[in-house]
Amino acid sequence: MGYGIHVCMTVYSHSRLSCFEQCSQKYKLQYVDKVETEVEGSVEAFLGTQAHETLEKLYKDLMHQKTNTLPDLLDFLRAQWAKNWSDSIVIVNKEYNSENYQKMAEKYISDYYYRYKPFDQGRTIALEQRILINLDESGEFKLQGFIDRLTEKKDGFYEIHDYKTNSRLPLPEYIKTDRQLALYSIGVKNQYPDVAHVRLIWHFLKFDKEIDSTRTDSELALLKKDTIALIEKIEREETFAASPSFLCEWCEFKPLCRQWSHHYKIKEKPANEYLADTGLNLVNRYAEIKNKQKLVNMELDAEITKLEEALVLFSSKEHIDCVFGTQNKVRITDSIRYVCPPKNSKERQRLEQTLREYGKYDLVTALDTAALNSILLEREWETDVVTALEKLVQLEKKKRLYVSKLKEK
Repeated sequence: MGYGIHVCMTVYSHSRLSCFEQCSQKYKLQYVDKVETEVEGSVEAFLGTQAHETLEKLYKDLMHQKTNTLPDLLDFLRAQWAKNWSDSIVIVNKEYNSENYQKMAEKYISDYYYRYKPFDQGRTIALEQRILINLDESGEFKLQGFIDRLTEKKDGFYEIHDYKTNSRLPLPEYIKTDRQLALYSIGVKNQYPDVAHVRLIWHFLKFDKEIDSTRTDSELALLKKDTIALIEKIEREETFAASPSFLCEWCEFKPLCRQWSHHYKIKEKPANEYLADTGLNLVNRYAEIKNKQKLVNMELDAEITKLEEALVLFSSKEHIDCVFGTQNKVRITDSIRYVCPPKNSKERQRLEQTLREYGKYDLVTALDTAALNSILLEREWETDVVTALEKLVQLEKKKRLYVSKLKEK
């Protein structure tokens, strides 16, 4: 009997994992096929790099007993910006230019400088330190990362600092579940034997805001398990399908992506060839017909509603339940059903809580409203349960119409 042995030779990183979660096709192009593109990264990524390098200089010089003034740091930032800038760097928002983003970076550094001067909040242990993380005892699953700044407040009390240039502040749930710094804390605990406590600190430079968090040993154990599961999923992947989203605007692989390659192919054609492109004309015609269909359906839906109202009124007036035409008939029935409150509403929460209190929630898993409607109509549960639930739903009574062909004589 043979046994399959799993061997993971790739050293992963948080950014590599995040790339796969964002778009597996991008992951394949970047990490599997190792495609090199002529498209530069985004201006947001460039800004982040320049801000990181400036703050790295600040603390590196401090470790060598040199304190930079704010003008020193801004001069360094401007020099690095001019040296590394390329006109091929992608600026998605055309309202702004390189100078606008450079001024943003300068403000980030200025705000940071004034907040933390004289920079004595802790002893710097390492800057941009590569750290290797074993996710399992055998060392089969490995992950690497680079810590922006590692400090020690007092013996055994470490802090992992990370600089973020995000355009938005994260939700609290992001801080609680962020994988990157939590993984780094595993590496720190393994590398420094005197670790008693590790604090995770995010510096959101745009907002001049510091947010911190910690992780328990049980949380880190679960994180290891989840990260291994994600790595195994990546290594099993075969299709590497694209996942279109708003992030596509910042992707350097768009010209190669099956979701975007046709766009790049036709936009490079001369006008006469562009307008003659088969795909372009098929899409234009398809969209035209779909829009017409939508308008026709709207008109038909409105007319059907009016006819249904008229038929219900006629049947009520004539005291009949079936109305005949030359070739069809319309049967009219009474319909009643319980309408549950919309999802995410307070009323829906109260309904779900009541179901739980009576021990009935699992019987309508994830609140299957059709199942609950049937249960209430048939009075399948105890009277007190049904009575309590009826107060939380709306009983809807309406006429339903069924059209059918008449049998030919």
